[in-house]
Amino acid sequence: MSPHESPGQNPGARSRLTILFTDLVGSTMLAREMEAEDFAALLDGLRDICRDVVAERGGRIARMQGDGATIVFGHPEPGEDDGRRAVDAALDIHQKVGVMRPIGLPPRLLPLRMHSGVHAGTVLIADGDIERGVFDLVGDVPNVAARLSQRAAPGEILASVDSVGPNAHFYKLGAPADLSAVGLDLPVHVVLGRSAATSRFESTASRGLTPFIGRRELVDQLRAFLLDPEAAPRATVIRGGAGLGKTRLIEEVLLSIDLQDAVVLRGGCESYLGAEILQPFLQMMRGYIGLHDGLTADEALALSREALEPWRMELGPRIDSVRGLVVVSPDIRPAEAATRAIDDLAAFILAIAKSSRVALVIDDWQWADDATRQLMAALLQSPSPLRVILTSRSHDDDADLVAGASRIELKPFNGAETERAVRRWLPQADPFLIARIHDYAGGVPLYIEELCHLASADNLSHALLAGGRAGWIGALVTSRLQRLPEQHAEIVRAAAVVGNVAPYRSLIAACGRAPDDEALRALAEADFLFVDAASGGLRFKHGITRDSVYESIGLKTRRMLHRRIAEAHVARGRGLDHDDTLEALAYHSFGAGDWEKAARFAEQAGDKATLAFALDRARAHYKAALDAMDHLVGRGPDHEGRWCLLVNKLGMASIFDPLSLRNDVSLFERAANLARAIGDIDAQARANYWLGYMCYGFGRFREGVVHARRAAELARKTGDLRLVAQVEATLGQILAAAGRYDDALQLIDAAIVTKRRSARPGGGIAIGSAYALSCEASILADRGDFASADARFDEATALLGGTNHPVANSMRNWRVVSLVWRGAWEQAENVATENARVAENMRGLLLLAVSRAAAGYARWRRTGETDALRQLLDAIRWMEGRNFKFFVSVQYSWLVEACAEVGDIGGARRYAAHVLLRARHGERLGEAAVSRVLAQIAAKAGRPDDCARWIKRAELSARLRGSRREAALNEALCALLETPRVSAECRQRQAEHAQAELRAMGMNWYADRLRASI
Repeated sequence: MSPHESPGQNPGARSRLTILFTDLVGSTMLAREMEAEDFAALLDGLRDICRDVVAERGGRIARMQGDGATIVFGHPEPGEDDGRRAVDAALDIHQKVGVMRPIGLPPRLLPLRMHSGVHAGTVLIADGDIERGVFDLVGDVPNVAARLSQRAAPGEILASVDSVGPNAHFYKLGAPADLSAVGLDLPVHVVLGRSAATSRFESTASRGLTPFIGRRELVDQLRAFLLDPEAAPRATVIRGGAGLGKTRLIEEVLLSIDLQDAVVLRGGCESYLGAEILQPFLQMMRGYIGLHDGLTADEALALSREALEPWRMELGPRIDSVRGLVVVSPDIRPAEAATRAIDDLAAFILAIAKSSRVALVIDDWQWADDATRQLMAALLQSPSPLRVILTSRSHDDDADLVAGASRIELKPFNGAETERAVRRWLPQADPFLIARIHDYAGGVPLYIEELCHLASADNLSHALLAGGRAGWIGALVTSRLQRLPEQHAEIVRAAAVVGNVAPYRSLIAACGRAPDDEALRALAEADFLFVDAASGGLRFKHGITRDSVYESIGLKTRRMLHRRIAEAHVARGRGLDHDDTLEALAYHSFGAGDWEKAARFAEQAGDKATLAFALDRARAHYKAALDAMDHLVGRGPDHEGRWCLLVNKLGMASIFDPLSLRNDVSLFERAANLARAIGDIDAQARANYWLGYMCYGFGRFREGVVHARRAAELARKTGDLRLVAQVEATLGQILAAAGRYDDALQLIDAAIVTKRRSARPGGGIAIGSAYALSCEASILADRGDFASADARFDEATALLGGTNHPVANSMRNWRVVSLVWRGAWEQAENVATENARVAENMRGLLLLAVSRAAAGYARWRRTGETDALRQLLDAIRWMEGRNFKFFVSVQYSWLVEACAEVGDIGGARRYAAHVLLRARHGERLGEAAVSRVLAQIAAKAGRPDDCARWIKRAELSARLRGSRREAALNEALCALLETPRVSAECRQRQAEHAQAELRAMGMNWYADRLRASI
């Protein structure tokens, strides 16, 4: 028995459900104002309404208590339209309750109003009892639905994005509700009513179409099909899975054609319970007539007569039948029209085709009813030169095809096409995020778009790294999973437990056997699993499918499968550090709930990844180890000490890409507190060291100084001289970042002397010394001593001994900044481009962003190319998207200079604000450059006082840092500015002195530009 079950309890099953919680507003006051019998009658009426609406909309009432009801949709089988049915039920209940006139209720309290909440997700559902209701619902989803109802205003419906999903276009929506203040951190729609939309494509168009990407050859093929009167066959079916862009393709085809004297009749099929018979053809007729929501019955009748009467001579009474299908008409009863519908609609469409070219376009043909299929067959059997385009989802047979139709199979986007789509919604998306979106969505355009709509680039990136975000898309997957034969569904579940790729040996461990050829064909046709030769097993088409299946597996079954696979890996014997065995043991031990093994294997996997400089994987494993340790019971000092050590390792894996931790130092603060609680001085020193170092990496320099000073004080108490040197070197680096150069140099020099005694190429001490030397070099470069800076960079390079450790890229990035400062553009571009290549291979976003920014700026300075400036801007957008602060004033100052020089004064001011804000936090590297730009802008605008103020700020920044380089550039600017207080002769002397200073420092490009400007 599972520890999560009790004797005699039905453990239930996980199911993807949509839950509606609806409640009467002000019931307490109503009960007070009404007689008890009248109030009881009111509640009876409310319950009757709920029962009738729920039955009509295909839901199930889980529980009715007092004036509220909990209603589930998607049980026993989840459907793609569960969210739509739930919201429609809420709207119906609200409307019907609103017209109630209960006996004994004072008129001043009318109308009655409900408030409702709708949410969807995985729920543990079991049979209920008298206490728990018809069903016992366990999980966060029913709680969220209830809380949404509580937060909804009278008459309001709050529905989460996860519940409504792609059906949002069927409703009028208010501004998104922000409920983060009450602990509901999820996107929520405010549903105001039903919209006039009739197809899914209309909603996409209403919020902005993704630019049409690729597939131009298909557009040309379909265009030729529509324009060629002799083309055969006359019908084409565009097939592909949900979200591949079938309707978008049709839209692009129709936009590309000038259909003079042509009629395009469009409709769509739905699986929704309320879908009418012959739905797509009746939609075509309404579109042809011009009917739309908001017309009165008389207006609709008048429009239909105007559109259809010209055909009476040819079709006679059939016209009355056609009209009777779409409007209330006195000429014919609906039942009579329905009996002749197929013949009369076919006659009318064929009559139109005699005088005009006609194209019939129908979406979601897989849901067409029998009458619709019969009518289509009749049309295609006629000699009329109709053209028919149908879209349909892929199936394991040809049931969705019409006789003789040609077929076009849509494929997912490739990587380049995904990038273009992502940038439509997330311009600041970095290459690593785009790659993760592509892999997770499998190149499916709809999934890509929905992922981009979920959150900011930063939140989405971390959601994908943490295991994905299927959202409403999970409903599509689980509904397909339930339609599989159970023996095939077992294979899919086992594969989901293994991961996105499932080697056969792991599947055999989980299932006891390998899937046979018939099962493999069936799973591929069902769009779940495909043979993957590279892994020697099966793979999911995209991560969304895998995550949705995994979430649907019950805890007991999931842990059992993980345990079987872990045991199989252990049984393989020696070599746990080879291939993926160590990582697999960490993952499956965690999934099995074996926390001690999970922590041990995850730490070992993290160590292995760190040695290989795969720091993104190392971070993931160390976080998993920390999470596993938090599940252990019976903690003591040894446990807490090990936890602190793991945090130190996480720091080492994160410091070269602190963006991965989202400016969150809570783990490091906890480690410092734990170390203090157990009284371990060494652990306290190291914990405070990493806390200070991470604050440094996040650009929180003042906090970093406080923690590093505390670490240095503790390190001295331990008597560990190497630790003292390490901490003081880091303190020096943080002080350098804060512009306190003299204090920084003193600490760094002393630490390097201590470290040199035991440094070895490629060793841990050499790595720390190399970074300290590069920081010292950056100070010397900022002060204009480029020769000494180059000597420090060369020494740092020698210490690293050719290693590809991330510190080498950090050092090279500082060298690039030094080259930019001296105006060596070509050399700066070459080094930065190589840095970017290394950073991309190492998946280090921080290093990639600063390298790309530097390369773009250097190329723009050298060539003036617009693409180079765009590269700089894109890199800064990546930083903005991740709230990047580490030395950001350098890159922003470059962008400010560029914007001003190309005439984008608004952009220059906007980006200058970032630099000035960083200066408030002690980071002054870009301050003087930006102040010079703002002084020039003020001078050109005729504001001499503002110009003088900005020049003084630039001079102060240079003086505080002791920067001879900045002082020379400040003097050069003063020589160029024509101010009444300074004579031309004085400016000439300033220019000559500035040129001499610039050339003395090797800043020849700047000196030449100054000479050309005088």
